[in-house]
Amino acid sequence: MEKIRILFVHHRLLCGGTEQALYDLITLLNKDKFDITVFVQNDDGTWNQKFQNAGIRLIYDYSCRRATWNPLVKAGNICKKMRTAQAYRRDGEGLLEVCWPQGADIVVSYATSSYEKMVFLPGAKTVKFIHGNLDTNQMYREEILSNLPLLHRFDRIVCVSEDARQSFCRHTSITKYVSVHWNPINSRQIRALAQRPIDLPRGEPIVCAVGRLSYEKGFERLIVIHRRLLDQGIHHRLVIVGDGIERSYVEREIIATETQDTVILAGYQENPYPYIAASRFLVCSSYTEGLCLTAMEALCLGVPVVASAPSVKELLGETLCGLITETGNASLEAGIRKMLTDELFYRQVKQGAQTRSAAFDGQQMVGALEELFLQLAEEKREG
Repeated sequence: MEKIRILFVHHRLLCGGTEQALYDLITLLNKDKFDITVFVQNDDGTWNQKFQNAGIRLIYDYSCRRATWNPLVKAGNICKKMRTAQAYRRDGEGLLEVCWPQGADIVVSYATSSYEKMVFLPGAKTVKFIHGNLDTNQMYREEILSNLPLLHRFDRIVCVSEDARQSFCRHTSITKYVSVHWNPINSRQIRALAQRPIDLPRGEPIVCAVGRLSYEKGFERLIVIHRRLLDQGIHHRLVIVGDGIERSYVEREIIATETQDTVILAGYQENPYPYIAASRFLVCSSYTEGLCLTAMEALCLGVPVVASAPSVKELLGETLCGLITETGNASLEAGIRKMLTDELFYRQVKQGAQTRSAAFDGQQMVGALEELFLQLAEEKREG
């Protein structure tokens, strides 16, 4: 059987949850069925090498051109450069035809920042991923709604959570061919990597938070809550794993709250899973999330979660394995306090998290997306 050619389009390969989700999805997809390429709109991402080391084919807008002394090839390069520039002037229309003349059966707009018309490659089926909650993320809402006419052209819309689906349908009035698929995680690899040793202080409970240091993740308020709980005599340490543009603000908040001895800024870690596994629970303090990947990873490891993002409730299912708070600081603080002080409750959620971990099997999770891609390929063949 001929492999189905899938071309993912992504804006930049940074060290973030969306990029980790894309990485896991591609590495989990059955390579006997799918031939996968990623078109990267910006080539300065910190994770380019990570993808390439995993054998993932990356292309950029200049990949179709190559250095040469051959005058005919040089002339062809000039022609391709001109066609690329013309495509950008048409909001990307025709760009992939120049950059990836091999074509594709399916083009996936995974996370594009601009020029989204490029994904409508002639003869290919198209999929649009929705990663955010349009109700709570104004910037993402404006980005999606600015391309509303294009959204009607996609063959499928994939939302990463039911929360994201409902907000998308509400704001766009698009309901046909919209489905929910959680981001699949490489559960086997996560559990193996979590076993690696790390050096963390012992003797006090560890609360762990993982993510990009940016405003929407709520790390600054998490430090304030940490200080308040310490003042109430609730001893614990806060470990924040991640880096980003807000690092200086987070560092200033640590100094302002005098928590230098109890907050550990671990920075970016290629393997954050030992930190999660060593913690009493993981906290997701985000103001908005389409689906919190780190909460899924924590539950995969049998670690309970406290989250202010409503979409995390989907991950808990009917099992008592964490707490969903309101988005406000007081509610988040109360949830963290309960997990640190109510031992009976904590034992229940810890047991629940260990039970719930079985729900996050990477191969089963990716299976649903494989079925979607196979269905689209069949529709393409039928014409």
